[in-house]
Amino acid sequence: MNITIVAPFCSLPDEPYFNRFQYLAQRLAQRHNVLLLTSNFRHFDKTFRPPVQAAAQGRLKEAKIELLAESGYAKNVSLQRLISHHRLAQSLERRLQQCRPHEWDVVVSAYPLMATNLLLGKYKRRLGYKLIIDVQDVWPESFSAVLPVLKKIPPQLLPFARRADRAYRCADALLAVSQTYLQRAQRANPDVPAETVYIGADFRRLQAVPPHDFGDNTVRFFYLGTLSFSYDVATVCQGVAQLADEGYPVALHIMGGGPNEAELRRFAHPALHFHGYLPYDEMMSLAKGCDIAVNPIHSHAMQSVTNKFSDYMALQKPVISSQTDPEVRSLLTLLPHAQYRSGDVAGFMAAAKTLLASDGGHVQSQAVRERFDRETAYRTFEQMIERLTHE
Repeated sequence: MNITIVAPFCSLPDEPYFNRFQYLAQRLAQRHNVLLLTSNFRHFDKTFRPPVQAAAQGRLKEAKIELLAESGYAKNVSLQRLISHHRLAQSLERRLQQCRPHEWDVVVSAYPLMATNLLLGKYKRRLGYKLIIDVQDVWPESFSAVLPVLKKIPPQLLPFARRADRAYRCADALLAVSQTYLQRAQRANPDVPAETVYIGADFRRLQAVPPHDFGDNTVRFFYLGTLSFSYDVATVCQGVAQLADEGYPVALHIMGGGPNEAELRRFAHPALHFHGYLPYDEMMSLAKGCDIAVNPIHSHAMQSVTNKFSDYMALQKPVISSQTDPEVRSLLTLLPHAQYRSGDVAGFMAAAKTLLASDGGHVQSQAVRERFDRETAYRTFEQMIERLTHE
């Protein structure tokens, strides 16, 4: 079977993070011919992949990789980003125009982007493939949530909502990284097969990574991922710094980067450690050597089960969270955890002290493994593909 994965924000081998679609491409390539189409621009650090890198990574354990050109952008919320995504969509359309009918049997497409999914919907009848849309985020609808004037408008009337509905309706099947996102897509396209598959983690690979030995008894909080307006990392920095000033033996290790990194570094406290973007195994080694994960998401943000949350669940360590999403709060009951309100430094410190006193430690949860181990959970992708191709 010929399977194409369209994932504009996918990471590649030797890059930070270990992306859902990188894993999926490797897995499907064991039994099928797999083509991974992603961007020549890396969203997470705003740099371009050089052509030599594309040649060196042209095959991903038997999955072929092609890079689609876009122009790039410096800020996540900017006109420059919209222009860049438009150019990526143009690149995808040129690639679709080159395809022969029935060259692809199934396309698995990440959402966002809206434009790429609308194009895949436009061409699927002529080219004869089935389209599975995998909902990773509800951007740019989620941007509307940070604008107070839009808070009382029904979701279906928000900017971009109608275009998003058109994109979801292109799918022959829907997958999503959370039940919250799946329900959003199903409102537009209720009559196709639909499943939630959490982003999860490669438990086998994670278990092979040795924990970093820091060599002392400091209790280490850690944060993985983007430093941007959706994430309440400033509160965490202030809270950990104040705990340290009160005499608690604590530190915070931040692994990742983003537009707010420079601002956060201004806290400049000995208890705060910024590592920037790291290769996945190195990042996981540091995280395994730490003690308590922090999941600090602002109340206005629409994130649901994120990459970082999946990694936290796989690490199975205590979590401090400010996320209000009901699905996330339900999943957190599987681990030792404490909740605080975003922006509330005193609340964060109280939650931290609760976990510091509890000695929650590392846990082993079969329920976590069933939901978040990709080896098990990602069978749903294969089952969905087989179901569509045998209809």
